[in-house]
Amino acid sequence: MAAMTATPPARQFRSGSLWRQLGLYLALAGYALLIGYGSLYPFASWRVPDVDALLFLLQPPPSYITRTDTTTNILAYLPFGLMLARALSYRVRPLRAVLLATVTGISLSLVMEVLQMFVPGRVSSNLDILANGLGTLIGAVAAGLVKADAWPGRMLIAWRQRWFLPGWLVNVGVALLGLWALSQFSLQLPSLVAGRLHTGFIPFWELPADWSRFNLWHALIYVAEVVALGLFAATLVKPGLRRAPFLWAMMAVVLLFKMLAAAVLLKLSVLARLFSLEALLGLGLGFLLLFLVMPKGRERLYAKASGALVVFVLARVLYWAWTQATEPQASEWPPSSGSLFNITGLAYVTSVVWPFLALAYLGLRGLVTRHARSGQ
Repeated sequence: MAAMTATPPARQFRSGSLWRQLGLYLALAGYALLIGYGSLYPFASWRVPDVDALLFLLQPPPSYITRTDTTTNILAYLPFGLMLARALSYRVRPLRAVLLATVTGISLSLVMEVLQMFVPGRVSSNLDILANGLGTLIGAVAAGLVKADAWPGRMLIAWRQRWFLPGWLVNVGVALLGLWALSQFSLQLPSLVAGRLHTGFIPFWELPADWSRFNLWHALIYVAEVVALGLFAATLVKPGLRRAPFLWAMMAVVLLFKMLAAAVLLKLSVLARLFSLEALLGLGLGFLLLFLVMPKGRERLYAKASGALVVFVLARVLYWAWTQATEPQASEWPPSSGSLFNITGLAYVTSVVWPFLALAYLGLRGLVTRHARSGQ
């Protein structure tokens, strides 16, 4: 009789994951609201469209399509598909969760595109729905791949346990590294991809013909960025590991990611400009200085990482003040230019706030560490 009334293991697991499911649905609802806000911004001067609100579905794709917009549409719905498929996987089979998440993402995109017909300045496009649906599908498939009991999720967890310190607070630091990666999609601030790459940089082999194109400020900012990023990452890795291989691997990842960001957002013909003298000096001198200032122990690591982040912020502030004094120009802050809700606008905002988030994070870890020591 007891065997007949026992709860199956799968049902026990689902009941035990109630709070996790609730957190997923709350995060999903918040992200859906964010999508709605970005799709319908600026919420002003709404008007009734002159044509059928669904007519755009039958029209040919727009003649002018940018990589930035397409990338934004795919990436914007990728987290939505991942979270929704993960939430649905507690109740339905994985394949059905992927299908339901994809259909839901396409439906949400269709609603947003129809509502955009009522917002002046916004253009409804059937291509956007396809890109949003593709992003949802990629996210939904990824939800099944990052599970701890399947590959490659099992491999990712093993890699995280091998390289990084344990604890949820370190996971927050790793997430901040991911935010830094997002900031590299900015095309407005001086970074190894940004800084007016179309016109501001030239490959180092073309520089002797026009040395006036060399910008020392850019090189100095790159140096500060590499040192700050390296010291911040070093606070997350296990102390027993050799840091030199880790830093060299990080340098390779930085180069590859910046190349990927430029290839996604810009024309392939512009990639040669990444090999500017400013970029090469920034990477070379930055990693050389990083090896010189890297402490052997962890006692001074947090202080040096915080100091490097402060120097990075000051270098960018001084650069901004210098450019405003020598080349007055309109504000490039995305809300003022109407480009906040595309990948480059979000990356720009991320690049501005990332050093401050990293500083706040190091301060929090310092407080937690001191509290733990005092408790002992």
